[in-house]
Amino acid sequence: MAEIAQNRGASREMVPIQMLRERRGGVPRELTERNRQQLANRRRIVDALKSGTKTVPAIAKETNLPPHEVFWHLMAMKKYGKLVEGQQREDYFEYALAEEPEQTEIAS
Repeated sequence: MAEIAQNRGASREMVPIQMLRERRGGVPRELTERNRQQLANRRRIVDALKSGTKTVPAIAKETNLPPHEVFWHLMAMKKYGKLVEGQQREDYFEYALAEEPEQTEIAS
């Protein structure tokens, strides 16, 4: 009986993510590959924006990505403060990388 109680205690100590990975057999390869590709696409967009403000079609042309995919990444970057929306040029807004605030050291 004490053995069963010990086993229950051990299973409670297991972190939920570990239990999920154990049940599912790890992270699916398709998910890993999709995340890797999205990160590479985001880097290409950031590299395109380093030279200055651009519209969605201009970024799409420079990165060889479909405009809807570029827009999806831009909106995600905007949501998390990595990007700023500029003035409207013709039918499109211009986008630029947000300036990162200078990090100051905190005295201990």
